[in-house]
Amino acid sequence: MVKLYCPPPAEQIYESYLPGKYIGYSVVGYFTHRFPYLSREEWLDRILDGRITVNGEQVLPDSVLKEHDYIVTRMGVREEPPADRTLDVVYEDETIRVFNKGAPLAVHPSGRYFKNSLTEILKGEYPEEIPRPVQRLDALTTGLVVFAKTKAAATHLMREFEQNQVEKEYLALVEGIPSQNSFVVDAPVGKVEGAARAVGYQTRNPKEAVTCFEVLSVLDGRTLLKAVPRSGRTNQIRVHLASANLPVVNDPVYGERTDGTHRYGLHAHRLRFDGVDGEINLEAPWPEHFQPYWNAIEK
Repeated sequence: MVKLYCPPPAEQIYESYLPGKYIGYSVVGYFTHRFPYLSREEWLDRILDGRITVNGEQVLPDSVLKEHDYIVTRMGVREEPPADRTLDVVYEDETIRVFNKGAPLAVHPSGRYFKNSLTEILKGEYPEEIPRPVQRLDALTTGLVVFAKTKAAATHLMREFEQNQVEKEYLALVEGIPSQNSFVVDAPVGKVEGAARAVGYQTRNPKEAVTCFEVLSVLDGRTLLKAVPRSGRTNQIRVHLASANLPVVNDPVYGERTDGTHRYGLHAHRLRFDGVDGEINLEAPWPEHFQPYWNAIEK
């Protein structure tokens, strides 16, 4: 059993330069749009309390942000959730380093996670490097996550992921049994309350999304699926499975926490992409609680 680490309570301070796509946003609009885990009213309170500064100065909620603005956000002293901070390197070359991420563990500071995020851990492990994640994985999802060692590699790989040029394959352990051995969910994914997503054109900013599923094994009312996303929307696989009444096991947002463990049901199993020096094809071993379902395949 993996031992989870819980850091002592500490003040969480986020520092960043304004991403180019948010030039011209108001301060409150920027935080509401980019960080929807808090409501607009909650961000307003933080701005008016002076806990958010731009270029070292307090600002008003409707102040307009400009290119290269330096933003500091003080979130106060908070206690983080425990996390699996194991660093399991599955591939490394001169341009990238790829991990088999554990769970729960955020890729970068967000929401409740700060020190318990992969980028913060890597700052201590590789102090001579800037952590550059080129894709997102949910805190609850295990599996392959790619970090670039150089700015040039990050630019190249982020373009690969953003243009959907990367072949991805996930393993999804779900509650229930599908009526077909293979099926496709073709449904737009958009925002609903807070940071959550749902399917349907009635959601905010819906975007086309397609995921292909294949049954691998069935055991005790649960199914192990291969999931291949044909698009890259946030929470896409989890949302599509929930819409099919097949929620990911132990998913507290789109399903139900069925026990008090960190045994979650989504794993980024395979990646194939064009690296800086040629094609890279990787596979990450699945978590141990997936093993009984693989044994069922063999039987």
